[in-house]
Amino acid sequence: MKRLVGSQAREQMLIVRLREKGYRLTPQRREIIHLLSGDTSHPSAPDVLKRARKRVSRISMSTVYYTLDMLKREGLIRELDFYDRDNRYDVNMEEHINLICRKCGMIEDFTEALPVSFKMIEAQTGFQPEGTRFEYYGYCKVCRRTRKQ
Repeated sequence: MKRLVGSQAREQMLIVRLREKGYRLTPQRREIIHLLSGDTSHPSAPDVLKRARKRVSRISMSTVYYTLDMLKREGLIRELDFYDRDNRYDVNMEEHINLICRKCGMIEDFTEALPVSFKMIEAQTGFQPEGTRFEYYGYCKVCRRTRKQ
């Protein structure tokens, strides 16, 4: 699991936002928030459960799904839907491109400038974008090496 710079600040922001909305922050929810705040791998719900059980043994899959759904409804994480694998969760709410490996399923954020700005879209079409989901599919460095062998 890769740790983000500022993951503690992100974790605190999530906790503050949920408290403002009146949510109870149980040890299980706090652990899920802690894991997501410092994880750039875009974990699935089963991944979150497996990792959370290492520190909070009394946590169920339903608690994980409910907490992920709550965070998603509050606009604090994104759910990445896939038809051929488990959905994944992204704590990076900035507009960015997801690089998705077709072989291993690894997802990496690419945070350079997006191809077209929201302002340009609105100026040219009158359509007011509220969010994006850019995905590039291909093969990560590791899988590219194994494909050549």
